Amino acid sequence: MGLLVMTLVSGLSTVGVAGAQRESSAVDRLLSRADAAAARGRGASARRLRLRALDRAGPEDGRAALALAAALPTAPAAPLSSGEADRAHAARVAEALDAFVSTLPRSAARGETGREADRARAWARALAGNLDAAIEQAAGAAGLQDRQSAALLRRLATTAALTDRLHAARRALEAAHRAWPQDNDILSELGAVTLALGAPQLAVEHYQRILGRRPDDLDTRRDLAGALVAAGQADAAAALLADALARHDDVDLRLELAHAALEAGDAALAERASRDAIERLPEDDGRGHSVLGAALAARQRRGEARVAFREALRRDDDDLRARQGLAALDRPTDAPPASAAQQLAAP
Repeated sequence: MGLLVMTLVSGLSTVGVAGAQRESSAVDRLLSRADAAAARGRGASARRLRLRALDRAGPEDGRAALALAAALPTAPAAPLSSGEADRAHAARVAEALDAFVSTLPRSAARGETGREADRARAWARALAGNLDAAIEQAAGAAGLQDRQSAALLRRLATTAALTDRLHAARRALEAAHRAWPQDNDILSELGAVTLALGAPQLAVEHYQRILGRRPDDLDTRRDLAGALVAAGQADAAAALLADALARHDDVDLRLELAHAALEAGDAALAERASRDAIERLPEDDGRGHSVLGAALAARQRRGEARVAFREALRRDDDDLRARQGLAALDRPTDAPPASAAQQLAAP
């Protein structure tokens, strides 16, 4: 290479470096101004400044894209309320983060900066309206013992559940559990979703795992009992709730035991539990009399059952279960006398 060519190349290289430095400084200034605007409550101005910084930055400079991502709404309901302009903005942020991640060397992509960018672009993609892709991306990027990714996946699961997309919610929660398996809240939510999807035995397993870790967790014991009833194991649910009553004197627990006992065919236990609940319920609460009526009907004590159902309605005129119970008792005498109990067993 001749001296003239070498000099020209060197000069161009110097100009290129200087130009890159100027652009970086410009990005710095714009982001600083954006932070100042945000601190003064001028969110729209801050967004415009960060977008200008994004236009000035090269794809390998992820500062503006990450700053824009950090300013996106984080509530699970946010994708549901996003307008077309907000979705378009989120899509642009996701694309900018895609470009940034593609420039990272393998070591950096697996480091905290790369993971932060992965989480940010997954959420931006959800806000842009592509929830399935967001869940897939977040699940694929989540590592072991990755608490932050698990939190993002829970947020995506809640977003999916809010739109009745329970299969998507389940995928997100399963990925969250893999990332942070010691989190009982994730397991509890996974139990609720699998139960809603018609897999009660799997829900039972999730709740049993939590209860193994926290034996005194009353809420989980109740959830497990509900899943056991749904799985056709009402006798196990009743035993579980009876054991819980030995530890907690709780009126709602007594009602739940009465319902579970009805499902298990133990009307005598249902009667005892409902009478215990009635002693503890306020005057305007008819739930105890409603389930008592069902228990008495199951024991073929129809007259007493009518009295109980009428008392439930006196206390609460909107008690649909009591109305259904009375209607069942008023059917022709050849109808099965336990029909009221069958209708009212589930809480």
